[in-house]
Amino acid sequence: MSRQGLRKVCFEDYDGVIGFVNTGCHWKCVYLNAITQQIFMLDPLKTLKEADDTQMAAQRFGQYFKMRRNRLGKEDWIHITWKPGNIPHTHQQDSVSCGVFVMQMVKALAISFPYIPKGIQVETTQKAMGNLRKEMAEEILRMSASDFCSLCGLQNSNANGATWIQCDNCQGWFHIECVEMAQEDIPDQKVEWLCQWC
Repeated sequence: MSRQGLRKVCFEDYDGVIGFVNTGCHWKCVYLNAITQQIFMLDPLKTLKEADDTQMAAQRFGQYFKMRRNRLGKEDWIHITWKPGNIPHTHQQDSVSCGVFVMQMVKALAISFPYIPKGIQVETTQKAMGNLRKEMAEEILRMSASDFCSLCGLQNSNANGATWIQCDNCQGWFHIECVEMAQEDIPDQKVEWLCQWC
């Protein structure tokens, strides 16, 4: 209960929640829009169960918020009677792209928020899936690369006032002690420096 209760979260501070559900190694997108009081279960696979899954999710989330009230004394979103909603969307054409689809669905939902999109279109060709995987990986790296050392994964090193160096090829940031470089060995900014992977 302590993990699923989200005891520190006040849902009243938000107008919506987007999440993922994994069932049997398959990802689905879950979207709760508190403004319209609708819930959406978006399944990348073409299935006749999407409407049933959405109806079940509406019931389960209603029960979840009642459970939070009973166990944690939380009243947020307890007054909402979730209505199942439907957003038409394209479907994956293979058996391995559900994660890519869910990420694209989440992106479309976030961009259109607080409005509900009339549809979500994801290009389904094998080439398009490969390109989307690459774009998402690059975006994830781009958004986090400057905050964490690419070698140790930490923001701060053990040394006070840590010095960082950036690879001129992959743009990754590193603590100089992680790449076993002394302060006096840091190259001039005009000199190209490459990490051990590049």
